[in-house]
Amino acid sequence: MTLQLLINTQGKLLTLLFALSASCLQAADLTGTWKLAGGEFKNAEGAMLDYNQEKFVGIKVINADHFSFISKRDGEFWAAASGPYIATDSHYTETPSIASFGEVGKDSYEFRYRLEGDNWYTERFENDERVEYEHWRRVTR
Repeated sequence: MTLQLLINTQGKLLTLLFALSASCLQAADLTGTWKLAGGEFKNAEGAMLDYNQEKFVGIKVINADHFSFISKRDGEFWAAASGPYIATDSHYTETPSIASFGEVGKDSYEFRYRLEGDNWYTERFENDERVEYEHWRRVTR
């Protein structure tokens, strides 16, 4: 009843509700299993390293409210993490509750992203500098 009253008295709210709804639907498009197709990251020395040249492979699984990923570099374990995530139509933020790196439960990793069919492109920035770029390809929904 409150929502009906707000829509009747505030016509602009209806547009806002539809916009928020569209953002939630976009986030749902991220669910599934993803395979790392390429990208780059800045290492501790400040050099950008290409995932394919470094022989990175990874799988990320996303359900309605959690993510999980595991990766290898040149055949050796590299990193793994799992926890809740939040997604809008342009940003995706992971907060690992279990991980092989970082301070679990306190560190969050925010990515700008775009989704083009079954291709998901993410970018992570620190101090306005891109430190990570990833291209994921959907394996299953």
